Amino acid sequence: MEIVSIAFDGSNRSGKGLQIEMLSSYLEKKNIPYLVVRGDGSREKNNVLEKTLPIWWEKMNLQLHSNNNLDEWNIAACKLAEELVHSKKNILPKIIQENNADAGVLLIDRSILSRAVLVSEQIQNFTIDDLYPKYFFEKGKNLTVWDVLPDIIFFLRAPKEVLLSRLNEDDPKYHFRKKIIEEKSDYYNQVIDLFPAIIKSRISIVDATRDPSQMHGEVCKIIEKTIAPFLF
Repeated sequence: MEIVSIAFDGSNRSGKGLQIEMLSSYLEKKNIPYLVVRGDGSREKNNVLEKTLPIWWEKMNLQLHSNNNLDEWNIAACKLAEELVHSKKNILPKIIQENNADAGVLLIDRSILSRAVLVSEQIQNFTIDDLYPKYFFEKGKNLTVWDVLPDIIFFLRAPKEVLLSRLNEDDPKYHFRKKIIEEKSDYYNQVIDLFPAIIKSRISIVDATRDPSQMHGEVCKIIEKTIAPFLF
């Protein structure tokens, strides 16, 4: 059984959610089972994962979006890391078996790039060992970046001005998203330089100023070129 993990990362309004939807449809047409999980940030309702800590996430989301407490964002990141590993080892394999398939895809909304941007606020020249502090995990549950590292990371890159122009003032999270874009969107390129070569080699930069269908076409070409043998 083969499991391939594909992450979409980048600042708010770079188009991650839409690209995940488009790739999901692509995988469905190919009869390839998949599961969408959150890799960093906060987690909204997930029908597959909702049995795990739904009340905890409901409370945590209120705290995360009402302040900028870095410790709480760190705790959330570690919970998401645990969920990602559990999904890859337990939930997705069951979905693959139920579909009588030989392979499946774990689609990750935000990944170690977003995580690194947050950590860079605390540790200027961080290393990958700083991304998931051991003290946040219970005994026997220590995780590292290697446990959550995707096979491919699509970094959807666009200038700050473009991202801000895509905001909707009627969005309940308008001010939160605006603040994140203004304060953190420029850091994505910087944190990539701090990653070792083995991680950089998994990052594909996609021009997020283009039409979503053009971006999706590029994403599919990269997937077909790099990991198609494991899926098709």
